[in-house]
Amino acid sequence: VGCGSAATQAGDPGWILGVSLQFGLAITALAYATAHISGGQINCAVTFALVLAKQKSVAQGLVNLVSQLVGSVLGAALLLAATAGGEGARDRTHTLGANTLSPTYSVGNAFVSEMLMTALLVYVVFETAVNNKSTARHNAPLAIGGAVFLAHMVNISITGCSINPTRSFGPAVVASLNGAEGLWQHHWIFWVAPLTGAGIVSLLRG
Repeated sequence: VGCGSAATQAGDPGWILGVSLQFGLAITALAYATAHISGGQINCAVTFALVLAKQKSVAQGLVNLVSQLVGSVLGAALLLAATAGGEGARDRTHTLGANTLSPTYSVGNAFVSEMLMTALLVYVVFETAVNNKSTARHNAPLAIGGAVFLAHMVNISITGCSINPTRSFGPAVVASLNGAEGLWQHHWIFWVAPLTGAGIVSLLRG
């Protein structure tokens, strides 16, 4: 949903706000829908933090990671099918909303922003969904979706906003297979920075 909104709205007036809302609301809805099944494990950085904090087993974490990667690739493939070919059908990002480094920012800028915004998300997850003293409990998805929205408002102009390595992986794979170039040059940022931010929060709050 989030990448789809980027692919169809990029460049429109207010598109950053619109895409940020799409990502935040999508995560809110999916967290409500899947929390009772898998704990709402959509983001592998969150999964990594929960494994470090011993809230999830390593085996469960690996199963979640594989599922997240497969889902990301399948989602990107469906987005390609929805935007490729036909009169007026087009992907405005030309990369299925894949994460890339903006030419106006440095690698350091991207690393710090991705690390901090992922840390924000993971902190909110720990304090609303994991902490037994949380007053949010069943409404934790609202806070989590809000954190995702805030992160996108900050990071879209810098990296397109990853804060989730598996969200970055699928569009990069499918867009590259479809002919897009340069998507892997800085792809490591979208793994190392989010996992670093998640790990720091897990060690401090887990």
